[in-house]
Amino acid sequence: MEFKIRSALIVMISVGITLLGVTSTASAQMKNVAKSQQLPTENEMIVAYYGRPGIRSMGVLGKYSLEAIIPIIKAKANEYKKASGNQNIVPGFDIIYDMATIHPGENKNYISTLSSQKLMPYIHAANKHGFALFLDLQLGNKTPLQSVKSVLKYLKYKNVHIAIDPEFKVHGVGIRPGKIIGHITGNQVNQVQDAMSNYMKKHGIKEKKILIVHMFRHSMLTNKKDIKTYDNINLVFNLDGFGSAGLKVSIYNSIYTKRISNKVASGFKLFFNQDKPYLMTPKQVLGLESVNGVRIKETPKYINYQ
Repeated sequence: MEFKIRSALIVMISVGITLLGVTSTASAQMKNVAKSQQLPTENEMIVAYYGRPGIRSMGVLGKYSLEAIIPIIKAKANEYKKASGNQNIVPGFDIIYDMATIHPGENKNYISTLSSQKLMPYIHAANKHGFALFLDLQLGNKTPLQSVKSVLKYLKYKNVHIAIDPEFKVHGVGIRPGKIIGHITGNQVNQVQDAMSNYMKKHGIKEKKILIVHMFRHSMLTNKKDIKTYDNINLVFNLDGFGSAGLKVSIYNSIYTKRISNKVASGFKLFFNQDKPYLMTPKQVLGLESVNGVRIKETPKYINYQ
């Protein structure tokens, strides 16, 4: 069951709010990251489809078989390649691995975990077709660190990355997901990055990995000034609220200034059914065409559809 407790973007994030305040420390962390060093790199971006395999209500991936969705995602990625002219567009799967539920379950964590049997075909397909694959964690009654420990083993696959979604986090509050909009802290993001980085070093994983943090409210990620950057992890903050195109562009521009995008890569989510009165075109998402006379100023590096 999907919990949709999001209201219009205008009450989600106030225009003009500064979203990020990222710090860095010695050897395990980078200094302020130049945009050209983000993953995807300067001339790359990822276009991914979101969902839970086998559950139609949980995004596009649940509405199609693996075989059917691959050409659909490739076609969308090609739309962005055509619109951009010179971008290398990487298609992607954004798979809900840990899904929040209304029932606590045997482990009392309000989470339904995707089986390896259902996941591995997507990992193999991602490798075969050159897709990025994100394991999305909805947290429930688990901390971000507890959640990420269960998926570290999948980082051995070259195309696999991780995403965390604070929306359904209810750890320590004594209620089920869907009753409140959850939040995480900058230090909790660091704990996840520490776990990823240490695992990668221990197992000789040389390629960089991506960590996405989904949010549609400023308050869903607190103490942003505490967040560190790591030399083997690229951090993406994904603006994943739905609403009118003009409002989404206005909020995005207020958050992802040039200064901010030099530290953390930006993401932009689109909703086939909930973005009203129309879905933004690839050229509008890329900032090549305006929405009500206003353009996206900093091109998103991660674009996902639900």
